[in-house]
Amino acid sequence: MPAFKDHDPQTGITTTVHYVDDANKVAIQKTYDAEPLLKAAAEKRAETEGQRWGEMRHIGFIPMAELGKMMRQDGTVDKKRVTDFLKQNPALCTFSKALK
Repeated sequence: MPAFKDHDPQTGITTTVHYVDDANKVAIQKTYDAEPLLKAAAEKRAETEGQRWGEMRHIGFIPMAELGKMMRQDGTVDKKRVTDFLKQNPALCTFSKALK
């Protein structure tokens, strides 16, 4: 049985449904292309090199697929999870001082 694919342009997430023959099961795979975010983060990081903290600072990009994992039940974002994600994925950080 062929795989089924669906791409959501709003979130950038592609969902692929695979049929697993020998187990008589279905596997759902969700992926996204982080390349545009990586490129934008590298450009912003170069622009902010040597700058100091200000009142408002853009510190990184979080792909929509990852952001859903960082949401709290009250609808807010868990800042600790965001910081941990950026430390684990420094290429998505736009302000180097945020990693310290």
